[in-house]
Amino acid sequence: MSENRIPENLVICIDTSRSMFRKDFSPNRLACCISASKILIKERFNIDNLSAFALIKYANIATKVVDFSTSSFEHNLIEALDSLKCGGYSAIGDALALSIKTLIGELRKIGAKTPRIILISDGNSMKTAVDPIKMARLAQGLNIRIDTLSLGNTRKQNILKKISDITGGRNFYNNDLESLINSAKEIADDNYKTYGSRKETLIENPAFLRKIAADLLRVQDLTKDQEQRAKQIRGEVDFKKCSICFSDQNPYTKGSFYVTGRYCPNCTTPFHIHCLAAWADSQKNHQVKKSGTARCPHCFYLLKIPMEVTQIQKLQVLTRGLKEETTQKPDIIPAKYVKDIALLGEEALFIACPVCHLIFEKGQSAVQCGNLQCNTLYHEECFKKLKEGHCRNCDFRLHLY
Repeated sequence: MSENRIPENLVICIDTSRSMFRKDFSPNRLACCISASKILIKERFNIDNLSAFALIKYANIATKVVDFSTSSFEHNLIEALDSLKCGGYSAIGDALALSIKTLIGELRKIGAKTPRIILISDGNSMKTAVDPIKMARLAQGLNIRIDTLSLGNTRKQNILKKISDITGGRNFYNNDLESLINSAKEIADDNYKTYGSRKETLIENPAFLRKIAADLLRVQDLTKDQEQRAKQIRGEVDFKKCSICFSDQNPYTKGSFYVTGRYCPNCTTPFHIHCLAAWADSQKNHQVKKSGTARCPHCFYLLKIPMEVTQIQKLQVLTRGLKEETTQKPDIIPAKYVKDIALLGEEALFIACPVCHLIFEKGQSAVQCGNLQCNTLYHEECFKKLKEGHCRNCDFRLHLY
């Protein structure tokens, strides 16, 4: 039945403050919330195994207990729920902030699932540094729906309803374990393809893409572990070299990598910011171009290109356009067949094909773009998949006889 549903990334955000130890729910409020959460997870996975759950608990502080896990790792979620204990105040604003941050990390990935937060609380013992209403409005702007499960008879529960109302979610009022379980079952079963169109429209909006894109890391921002990872990606060579131009020196500014080099915060692939901007400009996704963002060439994580680089790029396009008016672009140019990629030198082995995004291996044949200012390399089979033979980088139409 999962094909009739929208896969979701759901954050279960559970209040573990001291008020959740009250015994008006037998044996106590927290134990009943844990039971309902288990039913929610199990029933959702039974009807849709493409959804994923993360678990956040909050008392004095908010803590991510388990990151997004699919049905294969259901046992991790159940064990984490069983480990929860009561104590402290309720930092509900901090919890929403951490939940939103966790979902943004998933929204940056290619093929992101619909985001959603399930906030479970009694609304008592609130002591938070972050305004929960501001977090609700932030969630609204990111199209993150927050459903709230309210427990007990308390006047402070109106804040939970306000949070759900702001984000277009629902507030479930529960006064016993049975009603709590029924609410969990209703949430588990309500991800039909009825509210997905709004999300799909928003995710293509350039302003939205710019808002959620990750900032690139500078050389000095890397931790020791990230440095080691970058070295591994580069084949144990200098990790301060761009993975696009394979050089320390920026081909646009002639500066060193330390000045204009950046790293993907997700996979630590290194590149110059100008090379990344050129890579983004060569892609076909016009919405991404307009937003001033780019997908990492290695892991496709959504990255924010610094504004000054995109402005310079626009000026270059305007000035280049004046020159190109007098030069007629040829209709079709010949591509070059390379019997063994190793004939082009060792660096060619580390270039990624823009169709399959895989690097080349010794002995593999390749096809090289005939545009001398481009020279993009394709696997022979990938070249055949180009739409009407147009190069993915320079857009020249190529032929191979």
